Amino acid sequence: MRSDLSKTHRRADGRPLSPHRYWIFGGLFVVLLAWLLLGSQGSLFVQNELEQERESLNLRYQEVIESVERYQKLLSRLEEDDAFLERLVRERLGLAASGERVYVIIDKTKGEDSAKENGSTSVWQAEPVE
Repeated sequence: MRSDLSKTHRRADGRPLSPHRYWIFGGLFVVLLAWLLLGSQGSLFVQNELEQERESLNLRYQEVIESVERYQKLLSRLEEDDAFLERLVRERLGLAASGERVYVIIDKTKGEDSAKENGSTSVWQAEPVE
């Protein structure tokens, strides 16, 4: 086998390469590979974890962007559409204009105790607004 290597692998000046160089190159390759796999910042394991974290942060970023867009649309609609604003105030806050009555429907399965705990009554007269 040495004779085959000496015939095919030669230095620039024509002398054959020694077999010890192959062990040195092989050892350097193994060390480099171990450093790539187990090293600090260059570790493939760390890079995989960082890539997964980046993907999850990108998903969260997209959710936040969509949420901001949704709230901007809602805000612009509230500023421009008085009827929409009035409907939201009536539904969410239970307010009414003067002379109107607000009816709160009590679920029979929950009973009247839950309505008293929430402070709601079945019928009440809205206070006049000035």
